[in-house]
Amino acid sequence: MTLIAILVPMVALCVVARGVGFLLLAGVVTALAMLVDGLTPLQEVGAALALLFAAVPPLFLTRYQHDATLERSGAAVPFFALGLMVLLLLACSRAGSTVFPAGLCTMVAGLVAVVCRQSMVWQWAGLLTCIEGILLSAVLGRQPVVLGVAALAGAVVLLLGGMCIHRIMPRVVPLRAAGQRTTRRADPSDGGADA
Repeated sequence: MTLIAILVPMVALCVVARGVGFLLLAGVVTALAMLVDGLTPLQEVGAALALLFAAVPPLFLTRYQHDATLERSGAAVPFFALGLMVLLLLACSRAGSTVFPAGLCTMVAGLVAVVCRQSMVWQWAGLLTCIEGILLSAVLGRQPVVLGVAALAGAVVLLLGGMCIHRIMPRVVPLRAAGQRTTRRADPSDGGADA
């Protein structure tokens, strides 16, 4: 297990703490962890999917206004995810596993974000973080069937999340150029003067 694969759950914790802003970094680190020990087709497809699922949501969200939903769950959520990761590591060591479960820890972090956060954007980021963990486990475990199922699930999450955000969140309205004058209709109360 390489150091970069160990970093993936730490970046997933950043997604739990700060939201979709760290999703692209999580995808880049996951892709690097997949490609660090070779360039087989399974690894290349997994890395491409990890980058795709991590890059599309931040780009998509630039067309919408910031989600200002106040989170009732505060700073304790990342520590809750970290505690579950430690319990998972202890359970794996008791079971005799010598491999660091980077994919499982990433999935746990994503599920904590889905359960403990109220905002739809945070939950979308949590689901995609969970998909990143499944992709990493599939590539490190050399399981192409699991990779295919994770790719299908990621596409569904990406599509449905984008549709929900498009339906609910207000879009960014482009501002007019400063040199353009706007006119308003004549108002009888002010003598019909234009702006």
